Amino acid sequence: MGDDLLPILTRFHREVVLPDVQRIVDAAEGRINARFNDMAGHLDAIYHQLERLESEYQMMVAGLKRLEERFDRLEQRLDRAALKSELVALKARVDALQGQVRLLEERLGA
Repeated sequence: MGDDLLPILTRFHREVVLPDVQRIVDAAEGRINARFNDMAGHLDAIYHQLERLESEYQMMVAGLKRLEERFDRLEQRLDRAALKSELVALKARVDALQGQVRLLEERLGA
């Protein structure tokens, strides 16, 4: 009797159990693939945005460098202008002192 059941059980497994298991596995595999595809799409969008942010960052760094260079040049010009105005003020003070010295000399000589 045991030998008679083996072909029957084998046939039952092949015709009933195996197709059900295969259908369940295929359905689960389809859902998993769909989720992986969704995740891949989201990751692609994230990578695209990161690349855009990276390029914007590089443009900002380059712009900031240009601004720093312009600021340095402006600072140098302002330093020169400040020195010139100080020189003019010193010349005016020397001229005033020379005038006072002349007045003193005139008083002493008179």
